[in-house]
Amino acid sequence: MTNQGVQSNTETSGAPPSRLFDRLGKEADVVYLIANSSLVFGPDPHGRSEEVTFIGPVTVPKWPMEGYGRRILPDGRQQIDIELTQSELTGESYMLHGPVVLGEHPELRSLGTITERPQVVADAAAASITAGQTGTSATAETKGKDRSAKPKASTAGAEPRAGTAPSEEVPADFVVERKVLMTTAKGILYNETAVPVRGRIDSIPPVKFQNTPTGVNVFRGMELPTPLLDKEGNVNGWFYSKSHMAYAVLPKAIERTQVKGAVELKSGDQTETVEVSGPAEIHHITDVTDGKSNVEVMMLALRGQSKLLGGDIMFSETFSDRDHFSRGQLNWNGSNANAAVDLYVDLITPSTKVSTQQPFAMVGTLTDANKSKGRIDKGKLSLEMVDGKGHLIATSPRTLYDEVERPVIDIIKMDLNLQGA
Repeated sequence: MTNQGVQSNTETSGAPPSRLFDRLGKEADVVYLIANSSLVFGPDPHGRSEEVTFIGPVTVPKWPMEGYGRRILPDGRQQIDIELTQSELTGESYMLHGPVVLGEHPELRSLGTITERPQVVADAAAASITAGQTGTSATAETKGKDRSAKPKASTAGAEPRAGTAPSEEVPADFVVERKVLMTTAKGILYNETAVPVRGRIDSIPPVKFQNTPTGVNVFRGMELPTPLLDKEGNVNGWFYSKSHMAYAVLPKAIERTQVKGAVELKSGDQTETVEVSGPAEIHHITDVTDGKSNVEVMMLALRGQSKLLGGDIMFSETFSDRDHFSRGQLNWNGSNANAAVDLYVDLITPSTKVSTQQPFAMVGTLTDANKSKGRIDKGKLSLEMVDGKGHLIATSPRTLYDEVERPVIDIIKMDLNLQGA
């Protein structure tokens, strides 16, 4: 079946050259995706929602593979077909007290297109270049603050495109009609009504690097929320209840670890030490240079029980697309490293979600953090896995605020042990 009923993989006759499409191979792309989705579990669309960070590989076949078309639109732009055929994304849910696996529904396809952007965009950018060459100053894109959702741009080495004009930096629009199948502790959930997920891209496959322009290679869900059906066909959840954002990364290595530790809380004159535990994923985003390398905490889900906060709590890594990146540096001595990481967290409680405005300055050591533990090999994607142990501690107090900026709880100390996979 061809996407949107068009012809198969034969290139449109007489198509002009396309910098984006002409060099595509007949093999599916596989990307390592980070996706943050707000979800409601239960039939009430106004019920409490939570943001779940999903992470893992996604397979994306496209033209010129069999069954996917390429065409020229009436305005002269070119377009190709794509599809998401296999997702292996895992997230951690506070509301369901455990993991949620996001995959593809075997009978509901996620079809989409990549379309060249209108020529007027290129003309405007070219005019900007001319202005810059004649001495006219250009205004750089301002990075505003947005604490709602964040693609963490990997610093894995994207080289600048030598000789490429800014008019070519964002050459295409991406859209996919997203349908998923979630496996949870309470059964399966899926959406029959597709959610359009859109973005602007500058490469195929689109990967978000640290030097990628703000907003490029980032995908957002539209037309929210969308009902999720259970196996009986009844509405029992809502997908993208507030927002959805996704992006692909390409780190040098991935470290998955179990974390155990303790967090000291303070509210007024009351203090409490809460034991926490759960999974984390750390990306090693640069090679070691002069004994140093950069890392980023991509996912965190530390659960515990707090009397001060009224029950189950969970610390998660903050997700935002402009700031609040949980990044740090490792200083290596053989297979061991001294670590310094700025950690931004959200704390989910029985009544609310609170967040840090300043990061926890985590310091400590990692042992065998460059020890290889195999690879993620899937199609064209190959990522090294590393496994180490370590200890990170922060002793500078931080206040956590709710969504209307009211102070809720102080964290006096955070003491975490990384125990390996």
